[in-house]
Amino acid sequence: MYVSIPDCFMIAFFAGLVFGLVYEALRIVRLILRFKAAVFLCDVLFFVLAALGVMTLSKSLGNYVRIYTVLGFGAGVFTYIVTVGRLLNLAESAASSAWRKTIGKLLSKIGRFAKTSFGTIRQKSLSAFSKISKDLKKRTENHDRHLKSSDQKLYNKERLKKLGEGEHVHAVKAKITRSS
Repeated sequence: MYVSIPDCFMIAFFAGLVFGLVYEALRIVRLILRFKAAVFLCDVLFFVLAALGVMTLSKSLGNYVRIYTVLGFGAGVFTYIVTVGRLLNLAESAASSAWRKTIGKLLSKIGRFAKTSFGTIRQKSLSAFSKISKDLKKRTENHDRHLKSSDQKLYNKERLKKLGEGEHVHAVKAKITRSS
């Protein structure tokens, strides 16, 4: 099938205009995700899709890629970006900034609420843990302190030292033999 050069160029031009919508969709993704990696991936995806579009269009217009097809496709995408794309860019930028401001205010309110809530929880837990810590410290001190009354004394190293006895005095010695 043979298509004349002007027809090939115009068909590719209109295909490029339509393909501008793909560029617009990827630009919206770039506006929402402002990460360098997302911008890079959107650009690479656009150029890969554009190459596939040109190849498919070239196959349908003949069995080889013509320079007129590539130039027409590029001119269509460029025309879309410079005309309709600019108008949509203004609208999308306004909508994107309004979206970010709305989400930003919402996230700010959620952040303040979380900060006050967790701040209150932190203060209460600090006071509770300090009380628990003081109580455990008192119990540990009381546990290490020797018993005062003599009838409650079960084991007191100081008393044994005063008497001149040691822990080994009350030990039972035994000899173990093995029978064969």
